[in-house]
Amino acid sequence: MPADFREIIEQQQFKEDKRKLRHSAKRLDEILDGVTWTLTRLPECYPNIPETDVYLAKTDAFSDVPALYVWFTFDENYVYLEGIEEAPIPE
Repeated sequence: MPADFREIIEQQQFKEDKRKLRHSAKRLDEILDGVTWTLTRLPECYPNIPETDVYLAKTDAFSDVPALYVWFTFDENYVYLEGIEEAPIPE
């Protein structure tokens, strides 16, 4: 039986990507808290990248934090954060 809330696991690539963003995104952890809250409960509500098991969560820009893309996979008990990057700035 699946857990009510999945545990978040930060994969090595995600940790490396996050370290790179820290210099330009002071409140990155606050923004990620909002995303990971949803990911632990409803990861399937985010779009799936076709023909993969990877999903994409997008955040909005907020003050000094740019919009972000968070790439992840999940199973019944865990959400695996695979990568994070700044979203392209719309033209």
